[in-house]
Amino acid sequence: MVVLTVFGQVLGRSRADRPAPPPASKDAFTSAASCQELLRKGERLARPPGRARFASWNLRWFPDGEPREGAAKTDLAWLACALGWLDVDVLAVQEMKQTPGADRALLQLLAELNRLSGGRYVARLDDCGSRVPQHVGLIWNEARVSAEGLETVAALNPREGACQDQLRPGLAARVRSVGGLDLTVVSAHFKSKTDARAFGLREKSFAAVPGALAALTARARDTDVLLLGDLNTMGCRSCSPTVSATQEQDLVRQRLTAASLSLLPADSAGTELFGGRSTLLDHAVVAASMRELPAAARVHVAGSCAAAGSKRAAPAEARRALSDHCPIVLDLIDRDLD
Repeated sequence: MVVLTVFGQVLGRSRADRPAPPPASKDAFTSAASCQELLRKGERLARPPGRARFASWNLRWFPDGEPREGAAKTDLAWLACALGWLDVDVLAVQEMKQTPGADRALLQLLAELNRLSGGRYVARLDDCGSRVPQHVGLIWNEARVSAEGLETVAALNPREGACQDQLRPGLAARVRSVGGLDLTVVSAHFKSKTDARAFGLREKSFAAVPGALAALTARARDTDVLLLGDLNTMGCRSCSPTVSATQEQDLVRQRLTAASLSLLPADSAGTELFGGRSTLLDHAVVAASMRELPAAARVHVAGSCAAAGSKRAAPAEARRALSDHCPIVLDLIDRDLD
């Protein structure tokens, strides 16, 4: 694996020949122009003092938008702006391509994000290369956190090989923040679809989570762990009896609780448009004993999915230019309380 890091590149036109943006809304996901205006005014997603920020976002076949040629590509400038507005320290990403063109696009994204934020963001993807079409990864701001011991987690691929059958492993890193918080962070992406085969493959991945995280934390000699990603808890329509998305989430929560892990609740009903409605597919899993997790912590679903109980998906323009998923955000106490 290669760590991607760049400084100083700029996307798009110079400031001098860019048209003036229209009046901004308070949402960085309404339009690229509204996002740029928010950053120009120094506005970011509010963060409590003394917190380190972790997030996850499925970026939908980054940077091509779809697997096929000719699809609407990711708007790199808007995505960099949205990430700057989210003000993340560590971002787990999914559906990243790893072609030469995708590598160049990721370098451009990091360059623009660094320009907008003044940070030093770097990225790393899993080891699967051309063996799989989609990859998981981590992006982090070296101005605020260090990451070491990055490794591909083969156990999260239900086919028992890290890159087997075009399914995904996890990607783990040991992260330490400037305030002292240290933990293991894992980016994950489980099998999609609502048929019985896909549901069975997800069950295998979820069954592997406790053992995979235990192995990582044992090597780190620290039980603090956070798994973030698109876990695709969308239920099973072809199972008998059928399993709803909510039922699958409840089953996962019970399994993880039995292993001293917590599937955190979210402040929105959904993170992605599926079957004509918003479904909660993206999650955060933490060690139940982690003292750096604030009391009654909930995952914040950003963007237009943000309102609690919302059934809306992201606006059509954001879905086209960014992703069909909304990012999720979790703030942890930035101290080592072990």
